[in-house]
Amino acid sequence: MKKRTQILVALLSLMMFLVCLPGVGAAATLTPPPPTEGKVSSNLHSSIVVNIHTDTSTQGVSLIKQWVCGIADNSNGIVTITGETTTYGTVEYLDAKIYLQRWNGSSWVDVTSRTYSASSNFYTRGSSNISVTSGSYYRTRGIHNAHNAGNYDAQSSVSDAILVQ
Repeated sequence: MKKRTQILVALLSLMMFLVCLPGVGAAATLTPPPPTEGKVSSNLHSSIVVNIHTDTSTQGVSLIKQWVCGIADNSNGIVTITGETTTYGTVEYLDAKIYLQRWNGSSWVDVTSRTYSASSNFYTRGSSNISVTSGSYYRTRGIHNAHNAGNYDAQSSVSDAILVQ
């Protein structure tokens, strides 16, 4: 009789474990809390930020006219990051270094980066597809550079965050 009671308790415990197990897996798919630093895109699937110099007094001093960074969720565990730099005229060198960042719950962490560059041009643009972890917030930040005849200009950009599903 004592042995039967032990077996019955063991079987009931196993059944409770198996019944509760799917609930544990479901908890892992909950949406993480949004970032407390920066903004979350109202679109949630893509974000692009275009910055343009509007102060005409900087045209003689500043080389960079427009700088862009962006991110889009391709809905398959892959995001596309985009970067662009445009100058007022042809320069010796220009680039857009775009960092993919992931929110770790307390800060933005660089995951990887891509550099899109050009020489003897006024424009450079590029995009890359990157595999990411679903259920996390991502954004891009960019460093945009231009060099010409000993002059140097740099600008920075940050996209809004998106939740990759």
